[in-house]
Amino acid sequence: MFLSKFKLRNMKEDDIEIIYKNLHLDFVNKYFKNEKQQQKIHKNHNEWYKIHISSFDYSIYVFEDEKNNFVAMASYEILTDTAKVKIYLNKYFRNKGYSQEILSKSIDKFLQDNKEVKHLQAYILEENIASKKIFENAGFNYNNEKEICNDGLEYQIFIKKLQ
Repeated sequence: MFLSKFKLRNMKEDDIEIIYKNLHLDFVNKYFKNEKQQQKIHKNHNEWYKIHISSFDYSIYVFEDEKNNFVAMASYEILTDTAKVKIYLNKYFRNKGYSQEILSKSIDKFLQDNKEVKHLQAYILEENIASKKIFENAGFNYNNEKEICNDGLEYQIFIKKLQ
């Protein structure tokens, strides 16, 4: 319905700063008031993406609109026959009904390139009702599994079994 106007492509190094400004900067400014901390987070962000966009263990996709504006990012961390999926929407494209189709299109692309993957996992905060609905509508199920991740937060694990 909407995706005909969005392009999907592999992330490249030129996207790193765009992703930081559109997805991470507000969070960093909200939770880290110290300028040195902010600079360190920015540096770590750049280094992490530089390593992971060329890694065989990650697939990272960028969605753009017809004017090449950044719309969303989807990332997949490959763990043998399982992959962890995350999607992030630019705040200007949220609440417009795009998330479901962005998730679906990124899954299709990822599975074309990674046929050995048998399960997808999404780690979602309990209060993130919108994400839970999006992943459930895409065939993910929550089986009361939770995990505390590196950020110290507890996530519910949603799983989609593939054929």
